[in-house]
Amino acid sequence: MRSFILFLTLLLWTPVAAAVQCPIPNCPPDQLCFCPPPPPHYMVLENKGSDKTKARIDQFMLRVRGNLKLTAMFLFQEKFGPRAEPANKPEDQIPDWTVLAFEATEKTGAVQLVVKVGQRAPVRSVKRAELGSLTVNIPAGIDALGQGRLLDGLTNDIMKMILKRRFTAFGSRMAYVDKQGPGRSVIRMMTVDAGNAGSAVDKGILAGFSTSMNRSPVWSPDRRYILFTSHIRNNQDLYLVPADLSRAPHRISAMPGMNHSATFTPDGLRIALTMDHAGSPDVFVLKSDFETTRKWRIEKQLTTHHDIDTSAAFSPDGRRVAFVSARNGRAQIYVMNADGSDQKLLLATPNRTFTPRWCKSDEREYLAFTQLIGNESVIYVYNVTTSQGWQVTPEGAADAENPTWSPHCNLIAYDSRGSESTPAGIYISPLVGGASALLFKGTASMPAWEPPTR
Repeated sequence: MRSFILFLTLLLWTPVAAAVQCPIPNCPPDQLCFCPPPPPHYMVLENKGSDKTKARIDQFMLRVRGNLKLTAMFLFQEKFGPRAEPANKPEDQIPDWTVLAFEATEKTGAVQLVVKVGQRAPVRSVKRAELGSLTVNIPAGIDALGQGRLLDGLTNDIMKMILKRRFTAFGSRMAYVDKQGPGRSVIRMMTVDAGNAGSAVDKGILAGFSTSMNRSPVWSPDRRYILFTSHIRNNQDLYLVPADLSRAPHRISAMPGMNHSATFTPDGLRIALTMDHAGSPDVFVLKSDFETTRKWRIEKQLTTHHDIDTSAAFSPDGRRVAFVSARNGRAQIYVMNADGSDQKLLLATPNRTFTPRWCKSDEREYLAFTQLIGNESVIYVYNVTTSQGWQVTPEGAADAENPTWSPHCNLIAYDSRGSESTPAGIYISPLVGGASALLFKGTASMPAWEPPTR
């Protein structure tokens, strides 16, 4: 895929002239420029165990290293070896270095694993400074699944220390669509961790019907339910299934025609979805009712345009809704208030854009979306807080679509049809983009990462 710079005109937030903060030449003052990814972050894992504990530590390190590789954030090195950086080199172009030193002590009935986290400090030096240490007790006799969960939690804590923000991606669940042939696809779930990395998509747990075409899974904010669309009754109906699979899916919307592209409000009390029973596809809101198996009541129609309006996504505070509309001739991302008022173009791009996904972490708010450029689709992120944007998928990625955020917005997963050099499947890229890691392999699509715990 050829390199390019995409310019976006900001129509909703902040004065655009003051928003250019990217070191890109020839960036017009009245437009936003897409920033390049940061320099490499080198990672070193050291086994500091005794002759008695080294083999056990190697086993623990394998899981942690596998998890870290899934972030696609790090270039792994054998030893700590930063070079002194020249004084005239900008700090934001100097590579980071992180070292994880693993030690273990045999305790009664457990192994105490200690990981000391160090980084290059200060930024231009070759010195190593300790950030802190983390400890986890691994009981004797614990099974592989339990041990993996403990090490996933340890990796989350390591990432939290490195990034200095919340991180809970490992050990979380992802729902996705497993395409099984013409007219047949099923919803599955699998845990995001090194133990499942590279697994075939059919390894996941079946979370819907085993026949017909099932698509577009989405989690409830409390992580207890999954919505999805199914054609099992020869109509695009919307179904709800408990995430623990304690009961069968039941229909919550069955209007003639479309009932798809559903999304929850942040409080889980309502959903927005696309329906076309009144004519053209529009965005409607339904009142949630988890306690019964009745169909959910239509509360309001948010859009009434004669062209297609679809793919609604609520802002993190629930006050706005991003959606895709072709009302100006090509699919673009629009935004409106949660009651349907004040509909306006959000991002004006020269290409078709779709599947907007909002996320907020700490004080930062992001919007991920897919953009079709020629015959290739790529994933972009727009930082609402700083008015900067960038391409997430690496150069050469084949048709990346359907972005989904990890808990706390640190990673983005998406599906790719693959190429001669890369298999089809679900991939993960870091928030800053520039690299990717294969999560699940096969003809999968529409990943949906479960939200963080409240």
